[in-house]
Amino acid sequence: MTAKDSRFAAGQVLSSSYSPRAAVVGNSVVSFNEGMSSQDREDIYLSNLYAQLATRSAQKDGLVGNWFDYYKNKLRFLGWDMSRAVSPGPAGQGQMSESVAQQISGAAGERFSSPAEHALKSLKRNANALEVFERLSLQRETGLFQMIPCCLKAPGKIEIALYHKQFSTRRNVSQFLFWPIEEIVENSREEMAIITFSTLHYVTFRKKVAAAVVAETTRHLHELDI
Repeated sequence: MTAKDSRFAAGQVLSSSYSPRAAVVGNSVVSFNEGMSSQDREDIYLSNLYAQLATRSAQKDGLVGNWFDYYKNKLRFLGWDMSRAVSPGPAGQGQMSESVAQQISGAAGERFSSPAEHALKSLKRNANALEVFERLSLQRETGLFQMIPCCLKAPGKIEIALYHKQFSTRRNVSQFLFWPIEEIVENSREEMAIITFSTLHYVTFRKKVAAAVVAETTRHLHELDI
């Protein structure tokens, strides 16, 4: 898998010239504190996207009861150890982006909320990435997405605050992240877990995951002779 393939498969990079770095990966926003290598970032991008794609495929086949549980199980198999659940607290009001940042801060602390907040600010400035993220997060009058701020814990170990939000909307919408919650959301459920991702474990799956992600994302790409 080439670096170009990785960027295509993973999504759109939000910030790359300073730390923390961030990217839209499907319906997730992934962000990083200092110290993460490019290989660490790619491992997180692709393992996360692999779990998303597998969950969506199983959902279409009627095999998914709880989306987040199924997704977490796929990640666990790849080395994302679901070490402990934390409560994100109530969603509150105001813009959804602000509510998400506050929930992550209250449940996981500044070392996770700081990269998440930087990522959200970058996302607001990047119209293309925001359109992709919101389109992939919405299905009719429901939405779900993840915020995934990451911190280096030790060589081969990355600590992650995995935030998941699922919500129903008051009407059909195409945008939600930077709109007031009270105007958009009918009801919502938020879940969080503090995770340790073992890249040493994941290395045994790296090539297979990369190949599966590229195969799935290019399956819908068809060249035309003009």
